[in-house]
Amino acid sequence: MSEEFKYIRFEIDEGVGIITLNRPEKLNAISWELAEELAGLLTDLRTRDEVRCIVLTGAGRAFCAGGDVDFISGESDRPMPGTSDASRPIPRYQRKTPGLFFFDVARQLILVDKPVIAALQGHAVGAGLAYALACDRRFADPTTKMAAIFANIGVAPDCGLSYFLPRVVGRSNALMLVETAKMVKAEEAKQLGLIDELVPEGEALKAALEYAKLIAGKASAAVDMARRMIHLSDHFTLDEMLDYEGLAGVVIASTLDAKEGTMAFLEKRKAVFRGV
Repeated sequence: MSEEFKYIRFEIDEGVGIITLNRPEKLNAISWELAEELAGLLTDLRTRDEVRCIVLTGAGRAFCAGGDVDFISGESDRPMPGTSDASRPIPRYQRKTPGLFFFDVARQLILVDKPVIAALQGHAVGAGLAYALACDRRFADPTTKMAAIFANIGVAPDCGLSYFLPRVVGRSNALMLVETAKMVKAEEAKQLGLIDELVPEGEALKAALEYAKLIAGKASAAVDMARRMIHLSDHFTLDEMLDYEGLAGVVIASTLDAKEGTMAFLEKRKAVFRGV
């Protein structure tokens, strides 16, 4: 099953929604229009129960080369606050939130409330790095190159990079990456924690999809609630998490999958989960 978009591709394979950034001629650089499509799809997928897990990847030889430079420079058809000629009219909503859809993608990668797995190849830099780091797990091949490239073009980190990067690689490494804008090759990226699984060239999407299908076969309400808890733990105290776990446990225990899981355990058979 596939659906039509202009700047992204989307299909469903055995409960896994596969989102492909589809501007290969631009190394999948994020334009305003691509970000709008991607943020909208992620928002929609939150309530689509036929999708239990998501894989995010890029068409062609790169995952994502960051924000579209034409837009960032203010030279595209859509003006950019701060870089476009001051005489160009800019919609009020865009003046209030200059990064609107660009930022909303990072937000929706978390709020989609389902596991999101990144499949990387080639460049994953700038906004592309931020989006990869927002995912639950990152599969990459040896062609992958990653960089918080912002300082090289004279702009500040965006799209959630300043939030996700220190949580993934630690404060010291995060500072090194944003201050130097160093381009990190796959092996070093794996050592830093930017990449979770390094697989043979051309195999990242296959490996990510296999992993996503494994997750999609689990009790999805329990998986999604567990994912939510891990994200909440960034901000909640231990007592707050214990209270949340108690309430969430009662909610999830009422699902048919919870009953199936416990009965399968008692009957010493493999559980068959239906996502309900």
